Amino acid sequence: MMLNVRMPTDPSRSARRIACLLALLPALACTARTTPESFAQVVDRYLDDFARTHPSIASGNGLHTHDDRLEDFSAAAIATEITTLKAYLATLDAFPDSTLTPDERVDRRILEGVIDGWLLEQETLENWRRNPMLYASALSDGVHNLMTMENAPAPVRMRQLIAKLSGVPSLLSAANANLTRPPRIFAERGIGMFRAAAATLTDDIPLAFAAESGTPLMDSLTRATTLAARQVTEFAAAYERDILPRADGDWKVGAEQVARRYRSEELIDLPLDSMVALGERELAAGQTRFRAAARRLAPGADALATWQRVRRDHPRRGEVVAATQRMVDSLTRFVRDHGIADVPADEGVIVAPSQPFALGFASMHASPPLEAVPVKSIYYITDADSADAPAAQEAWLERFNYYSLANTSAHEAMPGHWLHAVHMRDTPGKVRRIWIGLNPFPQPSSGQDGWAHYAEELMVERGFMGGDPRLELAQQSDALTRICRMLSGIRLHSGTWTLAQAQECFEREAYVPAPAAKREAERGTYDPTYGGYFLGKRGIITLRRDVQAAQGAAFDLKTFHARLMRNGIAPIWAHRQLLLPGDTAPVIR
Repeated sequence: MMLNVRMPTDPSRSARRIACLLALLPALACTARTTPESFAQVVDRYLDDFARTHPSIASGNGLHTHDDRLEDFSAAAIATEITTLKAYLATLDAFPDSTLTPDERVDRRILEGVIDGWLLEQETLENWRRNPMLYASALSDGVHNLMTMENAPAPVRMRQLIAKLSGVPSLLSAANANLTRPPRIFAERGIGMFRAAAATLTDDIPLAFAAESGTPLMDSLTRATTLAARQVTEFAAAYERDILPRADGDWKVGAEQVARRYRSEELIDLPLDSMVALGERELAAGQTRFRAAARRLAPGADALATWQRVRRDHPRRGEVVAATQRMVDSLTRFVRDHGIADVPADEGVIVAPSQPFALGFASMHASPPLEAVPVKSIYYITDADSADAPAAQEAWLERFNYYSLANTSAHEAMPGHWLHAVHMRDTPGKVRRIWIGLNPFPQPSSGQDGWAHYAEELMVERGFMGGDPRLELAQQSDALTRICRMLSGIRLHSGTWTLAQAQECFEREAYVPAPAAKREAERGTYDPTYGGYFLGKRGIITLRRDVQAAQGAAFDLKTFHARLMRNGIAPIWAHRQLLLPGDTAPVIR
């Protein structure tokens, strides 16, 4: 079956742009510029406005000009942002193609999609009226970035934190005014996130800035964090008492809005029923590969029982970080020796235990692509907690079985996110070095997470671990999970699946344990396009095949990968235009 994902076209686009221009004529006249801006200048202006409006997200991108601010979620601020975004659409639309380079024409289309995604978020879906997680994550992400990103000396970041925390009362006031009837699942998670943010302020900031302990600046920061933590804790208690009992809003946004979100942010103009058909096809194919790998390992045995035995082959507690470093080093040698990608000779992946205030299973903290001077990138790993019961420790360590560890490390580090981030230092311009980052969960983009997901399959394809079927079992288990994400996002929000049915997909079709399957299904309520991993990987596989067909004997895999990574965080349509100029073939098939 061939599925056509083409350059998005919207028959109402011109009419919408004209309407934007007419509505904005008075504002544009008042701010008329005597010298026409270049495209690069418009991008810089947009990014500065973006950083001012969404400082916590901008900081994660390496934009630190407004790190001392908290987001303004007041209705007036949102209205101003909507007007500003429409003005940017009008400005971008006014550029004649002849004045733009081929790269800039692609970047303009990407930026138009990014802006349309924000308009969908702020003007149509109005999640600022529905989701307390937005407010909690703006606080926690902004604080966390200043704690962990060493883009500036500790005293500078501490002063920025003090200034940022002075905005907590305004943030909470906006939340009180806006969040009156949220969906219950949003309210419950939001309350938990607010309480976690309060704990970060009181417990984690002293750990992050321990070297400054006893200084007058640390005393000032402690006063600011103590006050802000009390304000946040009181808000969470009041919200739980007054709002949670009547939190009966609907989290579904509808199929049309899911399709628009894919169309805007990913430039995927594919009917949702075709996405579902693609997902079901690949789900069946992945399950076939999973069972075949299990048969190679244990002929005649049940495939799931075989996978459970594989999961029990893991490092002991206390040895996980060292095992991960060895795995990353092995992947690095393999990528270099097999001509898969260029690897810097003077820089490598650093694996470290998770910081006490940055717990999670495994996460790559790569230097943000717009950071003026790259900061240290670290691949954090969280070992089992010695205070947990033996059964809980074993369940945690099973996720670090050697084969899932290889797959996760290929995704997060080599040749996944870390190597991609290194290559993006040479990406032209700035548009393809930003991600949208819609809180409370950064958007999995087809160009960023699609590459990392492709990296997992690439290692199996190229024979890492000598073609061990256990690695393929781990890789397919994760791949099936990503397909269920796409199916769940579409079917939950179109009303054809309940949360229980989405959880069943993860359990039955992707072999995910029930507690994790429940979390995956619930994520779909507030992250409806988390199918970007799967769609991006499929698009890269299609692109590689088409580039190889076009180049014939001249095709070189390492060159292809270098160009793809250098092209940055971009929807797969954009990668096709950059690698196959003028191409009109289906993007995913």
